[in-house]
Amino acid sequence: MKIAIISDIHSNLEALLAVEEHMMDLGVDSIYFVGDVVGYGPDPNECARWVMDKTELAVMGNHDQAALGLLDVETFNPSAKQAILWNSSHMESWATEYLRTLPLTQVRQDVTLVHANPRDPEGWNYIFTLWDAEMNFQHFEGTFCFVGHSHQPVAVMMNGEGEVNVIATESFPIERGSRYLINVGSVGQPRDGNPAACFGLLDTEKGEFSYVRTMYDFHKTQEKMFQASLPRSLAERLAEGR
Repeated sequence: MKIAIISDIHSNLEALLAVEEHMMDLGVDSIYFVGDVVGYGPDPNECARWVMDKTELAVMGNHDQAALGLLDVETFNPSAKQAILWNSSHMESWATEYLRTLPLTQVRQDVTLVHANPRDPEGWNYIFTLWDAEMNFQHFEGTFCFVGHSHQPVAVMMNGEGEVNVIATESFPIERGSRYLINVGSVGQPRDGNPAACFGLLDTEKGEFSYVRTMYDFHKTQEKMFQASLPRSLAERLAEGR
């Protein structure tokens, strides 16, 4: 079975549709989503519909929570605040109600999904260091925990002896007895210097995880953002993957 794990769409429909086409080419059987349908970009309703119709499991992100008025937007930087207020005001009622149904955490067999971290799902703290990762291994069961939030793809493995290390390759075998905390990057706003949309692919038959990159027409997304008077800096960063 091939499971695609995606995160941080942020109302970027062009990136999402390109990723969908790539997933079809790869023969993906199921799609898991780890949060932030909306925010930053110009197409919140279309992206919410896609997540509602296409994903098997989905969780809420901090931008989703903010769009619902459940998180203080004053905690956001000025550009992010302006964008989330725009998204919230342009969301249709069905999209708002759908976002309300999303839990903070989902567990399916040996897979945990959470947007920021399993230790404190609603604290919205980032996993930036190896120490952060090691602490979070204590807060999920099973083999895999998939996260997003930082928009930066990185995989951390804890082996059978409890040693924690970053995996430096874009594709790697799943080792028996080891556990994995994996940030799958961002579909709609990559921040690792690569403008291509990023998602994760777990192949349970091969026992392998891979990062997948998909180029898309970010110029089209940028033009929509300019027309919507969304912050110019948010549009321009799409070209640089930052």
